[in-house]
Amino acid sequence: MKKLILLLSTSILFLFLTNYGISQINCDIEIASDVVDVNGSDINPGDVVCLLAGNKDFLRLIDIQGTEAQPITIINKDGPVVINTDHFYGVKFDNCKHVIFSGTGDNGTVYGIQIKRVGGGAGMSVDNMSTNIEIENVEISYTLIGGIYAKTEPYQGDCDDLITRDKFTMYDLKIHDCYLHDIADEGFYIGSSKYTGQTIYECDDIVVLPHIIEGVEIYNNIVENTGWDGIQVSSAPVDCKIYNNIIRYDSYEEEPYQMSGILIGGGAKCDCYNNQIYDGKGDGIDIFGLGDMKIFNNLIVRAGRTFKPDDENLFKHGIYIGELVTDPGATFKLYNNTIISPKSSGIKYANNDATMGYIKNNLITDPGQLQYNPNSAYLNISSDPQKVEISNNYNAPDNSTPKFVNYNSNDFDLKPDSPAVNYGTSLTNEGIIFDIEDRFRPFHTYFDAGAYECHDPYAAINENDELIGIPYPIPAKDYICVPVNSQLKNIKAVSILSLEGKIIYTDAFLNSSINNNELIISLNQVKTGKYILNLTFDKHSINRPIIVVK
Repeated sequence: MKKLILLLSTSILFLFLTNYGISQINCDIEIASDVVDVNGSDINPGDVVCLLAGNKDFLRLIDIQGTEAQPITIINKDGPVVINTDHFYGVKFDNCKHVIFSGTGDNGTVYGIQIKRVGGGAGMSVDNMSTNIEIENVEISYTLIGGIYAKTEPYQGDCDDLITRDKFTMYDLKIHDCYLHDIADEGFYIGSSKYTGQTIYECDDIVVLPHIIEGVEIYNNIVENTGWDGIQVSSAPVDCKIYNNIIRYDSYEEEPYQMSGILIGGGAKCDCYNNQIYDGKGDGIDIFGLGDMKIFNNLIVRAGRTFKPDDENLFKHGIYIGELVTDPGATFKLYNNTIISPKSSGIKYANNDATMGYIKNNLITDPGQLQYNPNSAYLNISSDPQKVEISNNYNAPDNSTPKFVNYNSNDFDLKPDSPAVNYGTSLTNEGIIFDIEDRFRPFHTYFDAGAYECHDPYAAINENDELIGIPYPIPAKDYICVPVNSQLKNIKAVSILSLEGKIIYTDAFLNSSINNNELIISLNQVKTGKYILNLTFDKHSINRPIIVVK
């Protein structure tokens, strides 16, 4: 549903929120529109703080501290809160903890908190040791610098009390369902880009390590028209995810080393998936992180759109894997990405420090380098080729050969007769069990190449698909039955997976276990929830959705 919301028109969004949004807010504290400083001294854990609708110069949240069990919610009421300011920020979190900052307080407004212009600085700043912050349904535009900054600088005015990595860790930052547009620098600047050391010039040029973030989720956001990177995340080595975002027209300032739709920077280890990146001047996705991350199901369209494929100083790629600080033994996994008309190459892999890179099931079309250096136009591997495993990538010199549903309207789903259907290899054991539209994959026998899994029933069907029926009962309680044809002789294993790809139950399968053309699987170890039933064969697998209710 969240992905659907992002793609709907504004009018339909209003209807959706009117029907299903918040109907009434019970406020513990109300903040008038002319109040710009909100201090937490009179705010208790679990309180709901309502920002009354109207125009506000800026907003500073000071020492507002909830708990994990009782976060403090700050929400608009009776209409949008609109900030138009020449101040240094629109909204600032100053030593706050366990706060939900929400623009969902008005049924008729998608973005109930609107930072329309910030003439002196950034749209939002999460700093001064703020942690455990969630931001949702906020619009930010026309900022002097970045859209949202989330980091605490080591120097806060006292050289004897620097905030360094050994003293502070930020936890559980979530930013979702926001709309950022017309931003001068980065849309999102999350974590310090100086992971390996930051010089504090005010303190005799001492070099310190800035803090890290454990737990980052950036999802369901729309980012348009940024001067620099659309989304940048650094110094986030634990539990980081960037997904379901739409990014358009990044990097219009053409600032060197600040040009990408998504940048995963030094000290970060983030899975990056189900994002859509259109018509940026930079690379689609830049990776300089620690490794052990998966980049999958992303759609990248016309990356580096104004640059020159015949000038190596102006190369722009769909995905770029570089090296800054790579963990020993790390891997990079690039799976099922669709990359359309990148200005230079589809994927540039330039990391010799990682143990292995895996490039599988990607779909790449019309790379700009094709006429200048065709051998490296689709995949440009400049590291040790023994450290890169490549398989089942579908490459096309144009955008008609893959048979997209509608290239002219940016619909890159696959027609049932697309040569990319059933072209990929199984990645179920990697937890890749859905596509960019959150549909199950594989739909038939093999994975499709690219971000989209064709769910047309008339797509090519493997014989084993026809031998597996629909599991029943749905919902199931103690067991699930799978109708199977007596001719089926080559199932190797049966597994039940969570929707995130975690194996809940698995067992080797003996064909003699099929009785009366039914496979019966016990659910004794499975709790209530939605799952994927996976049947594994020699070289492929079949998934079927199931629901368990105990």
